[in-house]
Amino acid sequence: MDQGARRVTERRRIGSSDLMVSPVGLGAWAWGSKYIWSYGRTHGREDISAAWHRSLELGLNLVDTAEIYGIGRSERIIGELLREQRDEVVIATKYLPVTLTSRAIRRAAEGSLRRLSIKEIDLYQVHFPYPLHSMRATMREMERLVREGKVRYIGVSNFSAAQVEAARAALAREDVVSDQVHYNLIHRKPELVGLTEYARKEGVGIIAYSPLAQGVLTGKYGPHHRPGGMRRFMPKFSNRRLRRVAPLVDELRRVGGAHGRTPSQVALAWLLRDPNVVAIPGAKNAEQAAMNAGAAGLVLSAAELESIEGACRDCGMLA
Repeated sequence: MDQGARRVTERRRIGSSDLMVSPVGLGAWAWGSKYIWSYGRTHGREDISAAWHRSLELGLNLVDTAEIYGIGRSERIIGELLREQRDEVVIATKYLPVTLTSRAIRRAAEGSLRRLSIKEIDLYQVHFPYPLHSMRATMREMERLVREGKVRYIGVSNFSAAQVEAARAALAREDVVSDQVHYNLIHRKPELVGLTEYARKEGVGIIAYSPLAQGVLTGKYGPHHRPGGMRRFMPKFSNRRLRRVAPLVDELRRVGGAHGRTPSQVALAWLLRDPNVVAIPGAKNAEQAAMNAGAAGLVLSAAELESIEGACRDCGMLA
């Protein structure tokens, strides 16, 4: 059922760029990822195609992937789906910094371009900070990719405010326009360490990944119903943790009921209360895509936000 799913017309600017994206995007981590997300068992190519087309139909235009997702399979799937709709979609992907030469960035970018079947990456992100890399060399190589027309904008992922500032200082002409970070109702580190405040002040967009805590906040899972694949063994899906978060999920369900929405949509709307944030929940089928789109436009009252904060405090899940 497409609860609250209307075409999303709102657009948010990513940082100082001219990339105008839907507040809810489409995260493609599960596309082709067999071990973590059970690709090939719980969902396949037909399901992903349906999720893609439903997302675009509902106005979602930001798609985020990475070279490591499915060992390149996620990018290849997107490349196949993208052929007739390139102008409608903002493509973000990520470079995995595991080698000691900045030249590897160029090889990685060219590999992503080939798999995605595009000429230019809209937002190219360093997947995480790597202390053995020279920040200056990394950022200057990213800058050269922009100058050569292979990349439009530079982003980072999993960077602290200090690391974002260092990356920005290493650039000569460009700027870091976004930081993609783990951010949701039970993982509040970007707030607690001042990253969201820094980003808002400095014009760096926040892209929230795992905005539903990989399914914990959807209401689908509990002590007697846990996910398959590697997620089943993650601490957040232990029986103890699921019992602790249950009161928060119940509050999300209660608030959602007043709006005809789901716990997932309320959890996403909580993130989107900050206009400098866009969220990229995953979608493995058309129904999930519609559910994600339905979060856009849901405005929570001050009383509802406070009740959600209270539930977070009561279950002791803030981190």
